[in-house]
Amino acid sequence: MAFDSDLANDLLVDDDRDYARFFAGRAAEIESFNSAVEQAGRKEQAVFRIFQGAPGCGKTSLATHLRAHSTDDALFVALDNEDLANRAALAGRIKEEADATASLGVRITATTLRSVAEAFKATSASERIDRHAGALAHRCKTVVLHLDEAQTVSAREADVLRGLHGRGLGVPCVCLFTGLSHTEERVRGLDGLSRLARNATVNMGQMVDVECAASTAMMLEALGIEAAEAERRKAADVVVEESQGWPQHLFCAQQALCGELLRTNGDLHRVDQDRLRAESMVARHAYYAGRLNYGDLARWPLLVAAVAHQAMRKRINTEPELTKLCRAEIRRLKLHEDQDFATEPLDFVRQMVEKGVLSFAPDGRYIVPIPSMLTWLRDSHRR
Repeated sequence: MAFDSDLANDLLVDDDRDYARFFAGRAAEIESFNSAVEQAGRKEQAVFRIFQGAPGCGKTSLATHLRAHSTDDALFVALDNEDLANRAALAGRIKEEADATASLGVRITATTLRSVAEAFKATSASERIDRHAGALAHRCKTVVLHLDEAQTVSAREADVLRGLHGRGLGVPCVCLFTGLSHTEERVRGLDGLSRLARNATVNMGQMVDVECAASTAMMLEALGIEAAEAERRKAADVVVEESQGWPQHLFCAQQALCGELLRTNGDLHRVDQDRLRAESMVARHAYYAGRLNYGDLARWPLLVAAVAHQAMRKRINTEPELTKLCRAEIRRLKLHEDQDFATEPLDFVRQMVEKGVLSFAPDGRYIVPIPSMLTWLRDSHRR
């Protein structure tokens, strides 16, 4: 099979949003989702799943993968926050997705869903869905309601989410949330949602080397690279090393490899590994800089680096502790003496969390989720 330069060019201009062409790994996350679908078929209430983690850990691409590999038994409905503003808005969005679904199996389901949606729309927020809708449930497929950037949920969406949590939709339903590492905290903070199931949340972090290697092997196969297995493994090892277990870095390293393959017309043996490493590093650092290109973080990168370093060193567990640490670093750096410095420590640390510079570890600590980013902050913005 000849080298597919057209595909290589396509990969070179791809962005890393929402979709991973060469998806690998995430077995625990996939199993958690499949378990939620099974549970949804056995209960009236919607089953909640929250996949959370730092930017670039592959949350949205996981949801895209789940959607693409689900059978006709599931109807995925992508939601915006406004679709959860009230029951009528949610009903309308379900009908839109049902009408747009292409496969015959789900079109049959869509007929039932439209009936359920009408009943859902017709009832008041305090009433149960009409009994007829519930009677149809055994003939209906599972509805998966997916909200991305779910850390943005607020009291405005609480009524509908509380209804899904307590009464359900009238058909088997999974509420799939993907968002930053404080998404669970935000969702559980809404009235009536504090009692989510113990296993509702999955914290997403690094991939293991074998998963990064498998993804790279898939890419080389799709590109039609003809090379000995040892050559393939050698190139994949460099990509794995440069990815450092982080999905977004894996994407950048694979792009760098595509650039080299285009330069060598698909000759893996002639790939310049030093150039591959250098291009991957440039992409990583640009990604880190992009995380700081926001509000006060862009204006005071020295403070970002200082807070991140001290948070990792001192094992900070609460927002008040983190705010106190930030205030101490402001004094140490003498930023309070700068007449242009007017940021509040609490606002600053919240921006660091919102942009994924800091995330919550499974044990509740604040951490820099990408180890190499901490190194970059130290080398680039530390005093």
